[in-house]
Amino acid sequence: MKKLFLFFIAVSFLSGCSTIMRDNNQNIPISANVEKVNFKIKNRSGRTVMEGVTPYTVNLKTSRDGGYFSPEKYTIEATKEGYTPITQEIDWHVSKWYSLGNLGFGFLLGYLVIDPISGDMYYLDEDVELTMTPIKK
Repeated sequence: MKKLFLFFIAVSFLSGCSTIMRDNNQNIPISANVEKVNFKIKNRSGRTVMEGVTPYTVNLKTSRDGGYFSPEKYTIEATKEGYTPITQEIDWHVSKWYSLGNLGFGFLLGYLVIDPISGDMYYLDEDVELTMTPIKK
């Protein structure tokens, strides 16, 4: 029993709670109020990371590669003939596993090193709904 307890303590100091519970990738369904809307998703640096037509499920990274406390930011641009083009952000959020879970696992190492480096402390909007408006003639 003592060995199991020591193992649990060692693992908790070597990992962050968000790293245990989350992944740095997330599937996000993209839908629209009209059929077959073309979209492009751009990352923080303006590089197009995904293109598609709704409905579609994309897989996006929640943090920048090699970033420390660096959530990835995405912008989605949507177009459809006869409709006004729109630009919409895909918001990021801090996981409750990071804010509360590190109280039980990871502690300061989880808060300040492991989860911020892995990026697993962030998650993106659960889904994206594009609302297209017809162009008035």
